[in-house]
Amino acid sequence: MSYEIPQQLQYEEKIIFGLTFKQLIYACIFGIPCLLIFFKSKIDIYIRAVIAMVLLGVASLFMFFNFSTYLKNILNWFKFREIRHLDLKMVQFIGIEKIQNGVVYVCKDKKYPKKKK
Repeated sequence: MSYEIPQQLQYEEKIIFGLTFKQLIYACIFGIPCLLIFFKSKIDIYIRAVIAMVLLGVASLFMFFNFSTYLKNILNWFKFREIRHLDLKMVQFIGIEKIQNGVVYVCKDKKYPKKKK
């Protein structure tokens, strides 16, 4: 019995400890300062522990919950929240040349992703 394999499958190679390369980068970005603050600073132990837990919490958000995508979406929302449908920024973003008789004409050099069948 044969079946089709979906084309939308995404596979990321696991490098170390079952983490992908992107997750390892986030672990290094947040883990190294966390370790340095916790073991090398002369601050009170309770403050060091709180700072380390905050850094580890932020690292886990980025590593396991795809927080970078959420952050990009929030920043885009802040960038475009005051824009209306015919503002200059929106016209440039969509690539509208003109609107005539209820038809929207878009710029010919605007690149759109092709739909998969």
